[in-house]
Amino acid sequence: MLDYVKKMSFKKKILSSYILFIGISCLFIVIYIFKSMENAKEESYSYMYQFGEQVSMSTDVIVSNMDRIRFLHFIDDKIKHMIRCSMKDKPMEQLLDENDYIERALNHMTNMNQYVVRATIVNEFGDVYSNVQTNNDAYLEKMEEIDKEQDWTDKNKVYYTGVYQEEIYLLPFEMVTSISKMYDINQEEYIGTLYIDLNFSSIRQMLDRLAESKNARTKLMIFNGSQEVIYDSESLEEGFWGQIDDSEEKVIREFLKSSRAKAGEFTIGGKKCMAASVRNDTTGWQIMAWMPLSDIYASSWKNLVGIFSAMIMLMIAAVFLGIYLAGQISRPVMVLAKAMGEVEQGKVNLLEEEKYGWQDEMGLLFRSYNEMGKRINDSIEKIYIYQINQKQTELKMLQFQINPHFLYNTLNTISSIAALSDIEEIAKIADNLSAMFQYNIKGDDIVSVRKEIQHVKNYLEIQAIRFPGKYQFEYRISSEVEDLKMLKFLLQPLAENSLQHAFGKMKEINRITLTAWEDGDDIIFRLRDNGVGMNTEIMEKLNKELAKTDTGTLVNHVDKGIGLRNVNARIKNLYGKEYGIQIRSEEGKYTEIQIRIQVCKEILNGQKTPVKNF
Repeated sequence: MLDYVKKMSFKKKILSSYILFIGISCLFIVIYIFKSMENAKEESYSYMYQFGEQVSMSTDVIVSNMDRIRFLHFIDDKIKHMIRCSMKDKPMEQLLDENDYIERALNHMTNMNQYVVRATIVNEFGDVYSNVQTNNDAYLEKMEEIDKEQDWTDKNKVYYTGVYQEEIYLLPFEMVTSISKMYDINQEEYIGTLYIDLNFSSIRQMLDRLAESKNARTKLMIFNGSQEVIYDSESLEEGFWGQIDDSEEKVIREFLKSSRAKAGEFTIGGKKCMAASVRNDTTGWQIMAWMPLSDIYASSWKNLVGIFSAMIMLMIAAVFLGIYLAGQISRPVMVLAKAMGEVEQGKVNLLEEEKYGWQDEMGLLFRSYNEMGKRINDSIEKIYIYQINQKQTELKMLQFQINPHFLYNTLNTISSIAALSDIEEIAKIADNLSAMFQYNIKGDDIVSVRKEIQHVKNYLEIQAIRFPGKYQFEYRISSEVEDLKMLKFLLQPLAENSLQHAFGKMKEINRITLTAWEDGDDIIFRLRDNGVGMNTEIMEKLNKELAKTDTGTLVNHVDKGIGLRNVNARIKNLYGKEYGIQIRSEEGKYTEIQIRIQVCKEILNGQKTPVKNF
């Protein structure tokens, strides 16, 4: 087989390669689609289960702090003593005091949970204690009837009713009630029954928000311990599903009752559906998310049909195209191969382009080959000239550095003379200016935060000497950021901008505060002055301009010299459009300029590269 392939013409090899490549590609695509269908199903199960878990955790938040109400008689011995005695045996004054005490205690407990509307205790004598005195006999009769239907073998059981309407202080409420038994500390002697009424309208709003965030084809239903529907997301939005009738709802209940599994399938409305259910141990609610399998598979089947059709057409076209291309490619390749063989022997014979007339890539190769000999000599000459120019450029760069170095050395001399003459201000200005020159002439684009801050300090100290007693400078630099790396020359232009524009009218104390800290993967610098500030309109205009990737032109009273525009553009160019400058200000009070940059960025050969240490 291998020998046969070796003997095949170049044309046949190209054609065979076309067909083989397309066939293998189609096979892998089909396998991928079938696999993706199964993966889509598994991912949907996972999504629905996680969504159910999310809803379950949200319900735990709803019933938080309710155990404090259930065990109120353990917390407060006085209350336990009160409810263990019949009201008939108590004087009226004592009865009023006890009712007031229990009502305040229940109010204190219910206020800890925004969803709790009312808490009611009915002791073994039928006496009623509540934080909301409604005298609703119908409510108590309903609760007692539900109570009798339950199995209270488990003394720690908490039962949640279905949703019902109730009026409290003539206001309608949609409520769900939790029912639990109260026992003594040894769980032997029955003390009373506790009814905690939850505002289900508020709960429904929370569940609606969760339901709105889910996949559009996913349906959410919640059942209580008696398999009563207490929440149905379809009531939020009627669309694909429509209204579910009683028979279909029965199918769902049977699925929950029989399965007890986290996931499974059932048929409803002629559609095969997949579902995942989660049981909340606190409330006993069964939370179920489900969707039709057809929605999951629809896109995969559509892609499969399209790919099969494309494969057949592609293979037919490939045969004819391969025959044509094989001829078009093989002939010029052979001609070029012969010419290159002569080059190996030291002969550079130009090809007759007009003879072949190829205008495609092969024609380009022919022209490139013909130019190759000419370009050899031209390249040698160009390389020589380039080297000369490179040396001249390096010489010019060296010359440009001479003057800054001369100024730097001169300033050091002035500082020394001033120190010898005991003129402290001149020495300090010369030292600071010398340090600024030295910082400027260094070619590093990336420096440590510590060095950049020191550069700002040198500048501000010069200004403080120029205007004695007029400025106060404060630096709040987190020690965690000092050794981190940042783009050079970002902070000094901001300080210069503040001095130029913030203090048009000198105050007794003109204060500038520079703060720096680490925020996740970012560094934040904040420069604040107590100058003239600016109005809201100007501030918003500036921030809008600064937010642009291409910063454009800012208004004149801010854009001076290097200005905010230059600094903002450099930040965005290196770190991305999500970084840059943001301004806050209040006219007559302050201006605050904030810079956000990424922690670790370095420029290497003109490219942005993430770096941790240098």
